[in-house]
Amino acid sequence: MTLVLAAVLYSYLNPAIDFIKTYTATSAAKAQLHELQHQDTTLHQLLKAAEGATVIESKARSQGMIAEGETPVVIRGLN
Repeated sequence: MTLVLAAVLYSYLNPAIDFIKTYTATSAAKAQLHELQHQDTTLHQLLKAAEGATVIESKARSQGMIAEGETPVVIRGLN
């Protein structure tokens, strides 16, 4: 009788371990999901802020671009 009981308990051991591993992995995945959702929201807000013409022009000028119709001027020796 004891051997049968031990065999039955042993047969439940592997599924119980799998359940615990799955529960732990799910908790970690949920935490990562919340972090990524927060990051996504932040990036969407930055994108909305960057869509303004002033911001785009400022970034373009910082990269050395000029507007249509402007004459480019290069000044050397400022360092």
